[in-house]
Amino acid sequence: MTSSSVTNLLLELRDLIRAISALDLENEADYETLLSLQYNQALLRERIDQLSQVKDFSYTESDRSILQECIDLEMKNNEAFAQKLQEASMELKRINESRKSKNTYLGEYTQHVGYFIDSHQ
Repeated sequence: MTSSSVTNLLLELRDLIRAISALDLENEADYETLLSLQYNQALLRERIDQLSQVKDFSYTESDRSILQECIDLEMKNNEAFAQKLQEASMELKRINESRKSKNTYLGEYTQHVGYFIDSHQ
């Protein structure tokens, strides 16, 4: 494999990362697409890593530019994912807290000792 093969793989990786960036994280229908893209992304990274392990291999300036763009896009994606994770965590916390207060009032009330006052006497 030559440097042009690595360049082609890097370009393909960049396109996958861009496709992930373009997904609507609010749309659950995109979940399967996201998983598929991330799987393909992992495969591409493995292939690039294998090719870069060849003796005397070095990235060209063009490759480095593409790699930097991929890193920048990944950082942007990670920020978006972290924001969605934080929003989901806050929503789950809100739901759990409302569930606690709901359970407080729904519990069965029993009193074993007390007084009975008959108002009809």
